[in-house]
Amino acid sequence: MMQHGLRCIAFCKTRKLCELVLCYTREILQETAPHLVDTICAYRAGYTAEDRRRIEHDFFNGSICGIAATNALELGIDVGHIDATLHLGFPGSIASLWQQAGRSGRRGNASLAIYVAFEGPLDQYFMKFPQKLFRGPIECCHVDARNRQVLEQHLAAAAFEHPLNLSDDEKYFGSGLESIIMALKNKGILSTDISRSATARIWSYIGLEKMPSSAISIRAIETERYKVIDIQKNELLEEIEESKAFFQVYEGANYMNQGKTYLVKELDVANRIAWCQRADLKYYTKTRDYTDVQVTGANFAYPARTTSLQLPRTTAQAQSCRVTTTWFGFRKIWKKSNQVFDTVELSLPNYTYETQAVWIQVPQTIKTAVETLNYSFRGGLHAAGHALLNVVPMYIVCNSSDLASECVNPYDSRNVPERILLYDPHPGGTGISAQVQHIFSELLTAALELLASCCCSGDTGCPNCVQNISCQEYNEVLHKDAAIMIIKGVIEEEESYFKSISELS
Repeated sequence: MMQHGLRCIAFCKTRKLCELVLCYTREILQETAPHLVDTICAYRAGYTAEDRRRIEHDFFNGSICGIAATNALELGIDVGHIDATLHLGFPGSIASLWQQAGRSGRRGNASLAIYVAFEGPLDQYFMKFPQKLFRGPIECCHVDARNRQVLEQHLAAAAFEHPLNLSDDEKYFGSGLESIIMALKNKGILSTDISRSATARIWSYIGLEKMPSSAISIRAIETERYKVIDIQKNELLEEIEESKAFFQVYEGANYMNQGKTYLVKELDVANRIAWCQRADLKYYTKTRDYTDVQVTGANFAYPARTTSLQLPRTTAQAQSCRVTTTWFGFRKIWKKSNQVFDTVELSLPNYTYETQAVWIQVPQTIKTAVETLNYSFRGGLHAAGHALLNVVPMYIVCNSSDLASECVNPYDSRNVPERILLYDPHPGGTGISAQVQHIFSELLTAALELLASCCCSGDTGCPNCVQNISCQEYNEVLHKDAAIMIIKGVIEEEESYFKSISELS
């Protein structure tokens, strides 16, 4: 597109893909159109505000002709005249796809949008049924306004503008307002006149920030971040959310910024600083890790539940959970061939956070049936979780980073819980799991159809059914046939359970 003089945006699903696309494009332009090499850049969350403003300005005035961007550039910013958009993989919703495509042709000019499908099941589904994409309805976007981490930040900003009152403001902020106000009081952010009654108290902002809203990121829910600094220039390159830091910056990691490669020389965990040095690396790195999910609610299989038609007819539970990630190494992978050529041991502190999960118990009889056929039950649970992840975006507006499943580490021989579990991989949770709970039965049916209709052979399935591009375990320990047995067995158990409840009532 750039070689033909078109100003374009290539929308990428992840930050790393954004950097790789920029890197590969520059390599091609260096050979075919070297005068264009400096007219392309990347735009994503994590960059400093100054860098983002500079890129926006340069793109608007025409000194930059191409941008590899995440959905950070999807809306809200006027970047001037755009001729074309590239969409690398389905962004997670039809609404997002149209929003991205709408960045071009803004001033009545002709425009072009090209959707490049990846191997994932949703992308391939739209390749087989394009009318579902081009004629499908725009999804309704649901936001979890009760997310406690968001509410705490929101209330601090609200109290700064106008003092809060429980009796008046609960209708706006929800029934948990009082507990959040008390949490902010204990943090020294809100204060009140204790001589008044509880309902009549006025809560005022007394925090240290002159304007609390300026300290809140609209791109991430977290407040703790790691700084990435260029050793030679002593220059801040970006800030990475704490939950993502150990996946991107660790000693020996290939860190990428604006298509340039850096070698991480030192990670100062105490001060949250990663020291990097420019290096011409022909490979990229990816961590080796495993994640444990501990549901902190009651762990029971088929709880008694009223048969009201207003409640979801599923035994799936949406509960709080504790997620702990352990890193034990990383791989070096050639950029050109994606072949792993080296593995390195790694020692990092575990990272733990509270979030939300949705899960359903797999009865012991199903496990016994799977193992009787010498199928891998662990592989079946792993594959079943992937299958559910792959169909969720057909029902809920989300992308691949909004949900995760329990993924089995091939070197971990511990017993895995007998359940299919999805969770919000962000501290505090995003509310997606709670939405999934209500449609869990539909997701099970859709996942079974996905697996049964895929013609691939072999236990490990393929990217069209149980393999998932976001799997941290490189899609190891997967068993497609075991997943089919597990999902089918859970569906039958659900139907039997609710049939018996109906007969009793």
